[in-house]
Amino acid sequence: MGDNPGPLIVAVVVVLLLILVTRWVFRPSHPRTAHRPVDAADSPDLGLLTVVVTGVSRDDALRRRATLGEAGIRSSMSRRRDGGLDVLVFHGDVDAARLLLDV
Repeated sequence: MGDNPGPLIVAVVVVLLLILVTRWVFRPSHPRTAHRPVDAADSPDLGLLTVVVTGVSRDDALRRRATLGEAGIRSSMSRRRDGGLDVLVFHGDVDAARLLLDV
C-alpha cells in the first residue's frame, strides 16, 4: 500500500457501513419477550385439539400416545405449569380416545 492510506480508509469505511446495514436489515421486527407457556388445562381455546388426559408423567403420556397411535388416533402432548403433561387429540377423535384410554 505504501504511503497512500486512502484505499485502506475507504475499505474500512465500506466494511463498517456494510455491518451497520446488515444489522439494521436482519434485526428482529419485534423485541423478544419472555413467553410463558400455555397450560392446556387452563386454556379456553386450543384450536382443533381437546385434552383427553391431564396431569400425567412423561412415561404415562408417551404410553397413552402409543396406544392412541396404534389405533390410528393422532395425538399431541402439552407441558403443564406444574410439570405434568396433558395428552391432546383432535375434536373428532375425543370419544374414541376416551374409550380406548378408559378415561
